[in-house]
Amino acid sequence: MGIKNFMRLYIYKLDKTLYEGDADVVSLPAEDGEIAVLPHHAPIVTSLKKGTISVKNDSDKKVFSIESGFAEINQEQTILLVK
Repeated sequence: MGIKNFMRLYIYKLDKTLYEGDADVVSLPAEDGEIAVLPHHAPIVTSLKKGTISVKNDSDKKVFSIESGFAEINQEQTILLVK
């Protein structure tokens, strides 16, 4: 079995789900600066500041504006709780 070149991504607001699916790369407005998350990323937890989340999957790109939030990232998935 080969290595997956995508990760599972979940983006949740208090009142709705913004995104659940696979992603090749996710760009996040972390408190310490913009970070890009790729599959097999080292585990981290970070807070998010006002900005945009960019999700790329194959040739598709989605962008979400946020006010703040938290990210939990590990080698298999990324979970974002935002407002």
